[in-house]
Amino acid sequence: MSLQMENALPDGFTFEKAQNVMRGADRGIRLWIAPVEAENQYQIQLYTDLEKSSDKNGFLEWLKTMHQDADFIRRAEYNGSNLVSVYVESEGDADKENLTTAMHALVSRCEASGVHNCCAHCKSDGSLHAAAVDNAPLLLCDGCLSQVMGRMGKARVRKENPLLGIIGAIFGVLIGSLLWIGIGQIGFIAGIAGFAIVFCGMKGYDLLGGRLSKFGIVICVLLSCLTILGAEFVSMGIAVYQEVGKAYGITLADSFRVIPDLLQESEVVAGVAKDLVIGYGLAIWASYANIKSAWHQVGEKPAQHTVVRF
Repeated sequence: MSLQMENALPDGFTFEKAQNVMRGADRGIRLWIAPVEAENQYQIQLYTDLEKSSDKNGFLEWLKTMHQDADFIRRAEYNGSNLVSVYVESEGDADKENLTTAMHALVSRCEASGVHNCCAHCKSDGSLHAAAVDNAPLLLCDGCLSQVMGRMGKARVRKENPLLGIIGAIFGVLIGSLLWIGIGQIGFIAGIAGFAIVFCGMKGYDLLGGRLSKFGIVICVLLSCLTILGAEFVSMGIAVYQEVGKAYGITLADSFRVIPDLLQESEVVAGVAKDLVIGYGLAIWASYANIKSAWHQVGEKPAQHTVVRF
């Protein structure tokens, strides 16, 4: 059952609907009340630094026994840093009265123990402001609030430079092709080599292009297909040199020049075609999940961080 925040609002408190939280003060102590839907409870939040209290130990001992004073108080605790929490179980129409009773008891003990509000970040007890950072309720001092708002203002999505991205992708696929050629020299065709070409291409586009877009992914896939073809012919040239280079005294460059003549032979064409079919198939199999994940990620809008000052 969803907690009815508006009906449970204590007198003098404000319900911030966008953040689904209540805020207010009792005798100068500023408090937040947040819903804990999963446990059908409310969490009364007090930002304070107990190290500055005149009776820290007494206050902590009282917190441990607070639930004994009322059945609707489930527990009370201190996080050891900056937050005291009191959990009040929802009882429907009695929620407003129960929250008010729990708050009065908490504030009375704060007055007796010298407990005061503090900044949620730096623990300063100077001028404090109620705020919500990414919908999380906080009390922040002037300095911390300015810093948070400054960081939010500086957060920007990296701009894409397609030209530099393509250059980066070219370098990337060339680096990845070295693995294809190396594995080919020992007589294997491995999907990891195709994956390396695609991965390095996308990484290169991202590094030089600023960020990877759907356009960049398409470019990287096309370049990878061309690179696999080129890497196969480089492997073929190296294989020719290793087979007949020493016997006939030809150079590596000569080996590449005879490839067009070798491709006139049907057996050679069949062998190359077989290698390419297997190579492309393994490359697609190995790279599909990575390409799909990248495609979905670049299609998502960047998270919009928010800071609201009340």
